[in-house]
Amino acid sequence: MVDGEYLERLAFSSIELPIKIIAAYFTLYYIIDKLLLPRKYTLFILVLGLSMVVFGIVLRTLSYYTVYPAFYPEGLRLPVFYFPKILIAIFSIYSIVAILASYHLGKHWYNYQLAAQQLEKEKLESELKLLKSQINPHFLFNTLNNLYALAINQSKRTPETVHKLSELMSYMLYDSNQPEVPLKKELYYIENYIALEKLRYESRLDISLNVYTELNGIMIAPLMILPFVENCFKHGVSKQIDHSWIRIDISSNDNILTIKVENSKIPEVPNAMKAVSGIGLQNVRKRLSLIYPDRHQLDIHDEEESYLVVLKLDIPNPIENNQKLHTLKHYTA
Repeated sequence: MVDGEYLERLAFSSIELPIKIIAAYFTLYYIIDKLLLPRKYTLFILVLGLSMVVFGIVLRTLSYYTVYPAFYPEGLRLPVFYFPKILIAIFSIYSIVAILASYHLGKHWYNYQLAAQQLEKEKLESELKLLKSQINPHFLFNTLNNLYALAINQSKRTPETVHKLSELMSYMLYDSNQPEVPLKKELYYIENYIALEKLRYESRLDISLNVYTELNGIMIAPLMILPFVENCFKHGVSKQIDHSWIRIDISSNDNILTIKVENSKIPEVPNAMKAVSGIGLQNVRKRLSLIYPDRHQLDIHDEEESYLVVLKLDIPNPIENNQKLHTLKHYTA
């Protein structure tokens, strides 16, 4: 009896297995890959329904004419196209196919997510490179003109100015391609930028750059502070004939880095970060949203005689709250 049941199950399996394999391959690599994933939903439903009926009938027919006569003769009393039996055959096949299809779709979804993440990463990197390229070049012409004037006058400041410009270009070309740089290096870059701009304004400009926190261990996205400093010169200092001033303060509290950039302005002249193109407010906000999503706060205060930008960044690593004052550079008339 046991041997008979074993032979019966072996006979059924020998018929079911090839049909299940064919049904699985057809479902996975044609119905799903060629119809479902390309979103041909109507055709997908029609072909899937038809294939289920066909494979169910094939299994029922083969079983009826090969296995039933030898092991289940009483089953021959029902017609070969007996719907409940065909339904059982369909369930027998597609219970296995459904498991394989779930794994196939899960694997495809996982690969799709990886590809989407990679594309998004490449898109963000491309956008950031484009935004960085828009930040600085326009001040280069003024610097070169100043260098020309210094060279004509055989000024002793010419070598130092060339050296500062060289360091600036090196930072823009190489360091700015890193995701993050030490804040100390970023501020050194700002110092060089200020020194070069100061050549134009000389005695009518007072600039202070103050740091109220320890710099060691603090990392920041490169070229993040420059647009605000650059804006001070372009839309604040350059509009004023008399004495003007710029103040830059850097501080931290726990893991929040605060950057304040403020400049004097003529009351009746709009200090338009609103009017800036290229390195304007929209550009700055775009960079912040790409680099520090949900980890920044940007406040702008446009007063009658001054313009203040306050940027707060959530730095990943906690920063020790050391309130010892460090004045990196103070330019006075």
